[in-house]
Amino acid sequence: MTAGPVKGAALVTGAGRRVGAELARELADLGRAVVVHYRSGADEAAAVVAEIESRGGQALALRADLSDEADCRRLMAEAFTAFPDLDILVNNASTFRFDELATFEKPDLVSALDSNLIGPLLLIQEFAAELAADRGLVVNVLDQKVNFPNPDFFSYTVGKVALAALTPTLSLALAPRIRVCGLSPGLTLPSGDQTEADYQQAVGATLTGLSSSTADLRRTLRFIVETPSLAGQNLTVDGGETLMRRPRDVAFDVQAHKD
Repeated sequence: MTAGPVKGAALVTGAGRRVGAELARELADLGRAVVVHYRSGADEAAAVVAEIESRGGQALALRADLSDEADCRRLMAEAFTAFPDLDILVNNASTFRFDELATFEKPDLVSALDSNLIGPLLLIQEFAAELAADRGLVVNVLDQKVNFPNPDFFSYTVGKVALAALTPTLSLALAPRIRVCGLSPGLTLPSGDQTEADYQQAVGATLTGLSSSTADLRRTLRFIVETPSLAGQNLTVDGGETLMRRPRDVAFDVQAHKD
């Protein structure tokens, strides 16, 4: 799809690759100029920008470390300088490392909270202060496990559950000018050491035998953007994974049944 006339702008964190890049592409297809945030992977972010521009859109790559307060504030200031009509913030970037309650250490938790909770909150604060448009939208990309948390990836889970719980609170605090919504994917792409076969096995073990494709997430983001009455809600796109109430992360649960 070729981007249409530019109408407003969006900042997507962690947009140089994987789900973030797909969400950036969707916003560009909706006619938005897009700030492609990255922490590492400058070449990947530049490639996303080049692709958007090749299709007639506008984009800019900006680097920031979301665990650094000054960097968060600088990122938002530079984004608004580049695109004063910026009116969408998508908090997609996150830190995802395995740990558990029995073994986690304080630095692990602090690092996860900086990236997965505090960084997004600082960006939201700056977004609200700088917004020039009549209306704005924040989308917090969460995780299906916030609906029924399991103890795996403990520090990551703490941050995501907190951000999910705060999403309606943020919507109340920023209404009526800014809507805040959550988008909770299930299994979408292989991650970590997961092989393609392991990933497909896990997808097949969901309630529907399906999970959240990047196309599903793009359609859901489009729905959120185009539905101005939707506020404070968390939309879960996971093939019914949440309903299975697994006691462990799906990767471990499926492996246990396999063994």
